[in-house]
Amino acid sequence: MLWASMREAREVWSTGTYERLAARFAPVQDQLVNLLRISRGDRVLDLATGTGEVAVRAARQGGVVTGLDIAEPMLAKARERASEEGVDITFDLGDVEYLPYEDSCFDVVVSNFGVVFAPDHANVAAELARVTCPAARLGFTAWKPNPRLGELYRRFTEEPIEGREMYEWGREDHVEDMLGEDFELEFEDGTLWLEAESGEEIWKLFSESAPPVIALLKHLDDEQREQFHRAIVELYESYRTKDGGVRAPRRYLLVLGRRK
Repeated sequence: MLWASMREAREVWSTGTYERLAARFAPVQDQLVNLLRISRGDRVLDLATGTGEVAVRAARQGGVVTGLDIAEPMLAKARERASEEGVDITFDLGDVEYLPYEDSCFDVVVSNFGVVFAPDHANVAAELARVTCPAARLGFTAWKPNPRLGELYRRFTEEPIEGREMYEWGREDHVEDMLGEDFELEFEDGTLWLEAESGEEIWKLFSESAPPVIALLKHLDDEQREQFHRAIVELYESYRTKDGGVRAPRRYLLVLGRRK
């Protein structure tokens, strides 16, 4: 859902145990950092850093890393994560639509399913171009539309749960419209596999760790919450494998860019 205010966005992304969900994204985090070929001394900005998983990976590669997020509780977890890994990262509170940094001050800008949630795509694109220096590398991931999830969500809310415009970033033509003037772009399709013992396990993960799902549940009454619960479990049980357990695909677009 789109946030009525940045205060609401901060509240939503300050809830739950998001680090559990972020851990599921590890293969994509590794892919992003490897493709960006971060070198020692590169000035790296990780936007919507969340619990800092990408920032930590970039710092391990020798980058001088800054992570930015809209939610202070996320940043607290990111700082703890960096401390555990023994890497030095600067973490700032801020909005990806209005970055608190000077022009042309980063060699690499990265975001893993993060900047795509900001409602003003044009502002995001302008800020990405502004803070990157000539020949800087850009890399981010965006979810592609999931028709089955979309249909399920429409039974409980008038808007797709993850933002009316968020899936636009999963379209190559939209990314070209937003960034093509300032970046040379490449695209790669990917699939993240969500694996669990059961649909109930996935429900538990989403209902406790996915901030947009937690926010929706607060707006449903008891009967609707139970209906939503059953619908999610049923959906993911449809991905049950012959060997037991659930293995569900989530398609995404990986975008790589070089500043012109």
